Amino acid sequence: MKASKIILADAQKRGVDGNKALALISNAVKQKKAVLMQENNSVLFLTKISDDASEVHLFTQDGIMTLARSLSAFVKRGMALGIKTIYGKADNPQIIELLKKVGLNVVDSDLPQYNWKADL
Repeated sequence: MKASKIILADAQKRGVDGNKALALISNAVKQKKAVLMQENNSVLFLTKISDDASEVHLFTQDGIMTLARSLSAFVKRGMALGIKTIYGKADNPQIIELLKKVGLNVVDSDLPQYNWKADL
């Protein structure tokens, strides 16, 4: 699947306006404020917080096993970009558990706008 289709489908599942999400993502990437990564049918949207920290948003149409492999690939690619810490606002506890299963130490965030963080 193309990244845009993954984002639209994921947004629809969450009850979010997918076209608005795509516009915001596209704008951030064009302005070089964010990076988009795709692995299988998962897309990771990373927005820079500091030189070595990023906010992440996951959009996926993968099954659980494929998603685990996709997350592992995202971690390796994030590390290659120099990202040391990722932050998020997970509303799905299964994602937190899956991040832990792929080897991340997910803890409560030290930044108030996020509910978790993990060091890569």
